[in-house]
Amino acid sequence: MSVYFWAAAIPTALHHPWPTEMLPTALTRKLPTLLCWLYPIGILAITQHDPFFWDSIQLASKHAHFFYEHHLHWEVLPTDIDSGHPPIFGYYLAVLWTLFGKTLPVSHWAMFPFLMGITGLLLQLGSRFLGKKWAPILFIIVMADPVMAGQSMLVSPDIPLLFFFLLAVHSITARQHFWLAVAVLGLVMVSLRGMMVGAALGTWWLFLQWHTLRAQPRMLLWMALSFVPGIAFGLWFLGWHEQSAGWTGFHPESPWAPAFQSADWKGMLRNVAILGWRWLDLGRFAAWALLAWMLLRWRSGQEQAPNAKLAGLFGLTLGLLSVSAVMYQNLSAHRYFLPAMVALHILALSTLISSSLGQTTKKVLIGVYLLAMVSGNCWIYPRGVSMDWDATLAYRPYFDLRAQAVGYLDQYNIPFSTVGTAFPSLNTGENLSLNGDQRNFAPVGYEQNKFILASNIFNDLNQEDYQILESPPWVARQTWKAQGVYLTLYEKQ
Repeated sequence: MSVYFWAAAIPTALHHPWPTEMLPTALTRKLPTLLCWLYPIGILAITQHDPFFWDSIQLASKHAHFFYEHHLHWEVLPTDIDSGHPPIFGYYLAVLWTLFGKTLPVSHWAMFPFLMGITGLLLQLGSRFLGKKWAPILFIIVMADPVMAGQSMLVSPDIPLLFFFLLAVHSITARQHFWLAVAVLGLVMVSLRGMMVGAALGTWWLFLQWHTLRAQPRMLLWMALSFVPGIAFGLWFLGWHEQSAGWTGFHPESPWAPAFQSADWKGMLRNVAILGWRWLDLGRFAAWALLAWMLLRWRSGQEQAPNAKLAGLFGLTLGLLSVSAVMYQNLSAHRYFLPAMVALHILALSTLISSSLGQTTKKVLIGVYLLAMVSGNCWIYPRGVSMDWDATLAYRPYFDLRAQAVGYLDQYNIPFSTVGTAFPSLNTGENLSLNGDQRNFAPVGYEQNKFILASNIFNDLNQEDYQILESPPWVARQTWKAQGVYLTLYEKQ
């Protein structure tokens, strides 16, 4: 549904004449901005009954369940759900469950203030860097980005992280010290990655103010005070967690320990290649193609240099977020780079809008850019190629398909314990849908399982697994399909 929304929004994005002769002129001028403000409400109305999905099962549902069941008592998380991040987001959900009830709508509407904040900040930054006329374009491009589109429909801590990132960017450019302190503190409270983003923003601020600081060193002290609350919280949490759990970041017994294994030089080269793929994937090649073309025009003397401030923001954010992705085995999920991806869109659009190209050419290029982003939400790789399913809207049919599969198992009295499956289906109905269902599927084990529930959503099943499942004694008993997503129940004869 969101893809169709964005396709319909293209005329607005390009300032195409609408058949609105009967509307007041002021209303038609404000219509694009009004649609931007209505979008978060529409998204939450559509998704408010969607189950938790992918990493939000742990970072939102399981964390919130822990604090909710412990009556909001603050304590260290159990090892099997503790990935080392400050669990503030889960605690926030637990508070709302306590106040308004433990339901999916309450969970989704918990994202409302952050989505509305992101809307306002994107419009504000769009006005600052693109001009008021083009401000809605930035919002539309960012929201059409598959990573942002996918995350905005989930109960995801990366939405607050992006909000605080944009608030910090706005506060730095507007020199609002108080709000910068709030933003940095918020980043640090969300996750360890938020701490890295805070470090990138601090470096960017030094980059922007370097010449001023040399003349007025006292400014460094005043601005540095904005980072003190965030630094203090970060140091407190890391110290408290080390004392309470005995480790920081990860430990050998952690379920995520394999992802944190150091990569050798071959592994680092592989990680660089994966990063390159991430940054071209799901339609994002359009931003790079646009920037490359504008840089060629600048080198030939046809354009002015790109905005150095925005280039610095993008480069520093991308650089610091890429360090762990290169050095460790598997820390390169699309959502990890969401702040840098938004910075890329701001840079690319500001470079285009400030160029000497004609208005028609700019509108055509923006239209192509937008279509590339929208198309990314429809990309589904062949079976056997892993995808970050929470980084695209392509995952949404999975919820209904899984419900149909569970209904089928109940209809034929097939116990969950006899069915092997993989992440993210290896969770109770309570953790996924808050429905009280405590049944668990079994992990895939071809000797132990009577049934296997497989899906292209499950990255843990590779081609070798499907070769086994498509050979005797296994047969496909039932398949559910919708919009490129499928679930198949295999039975051992």
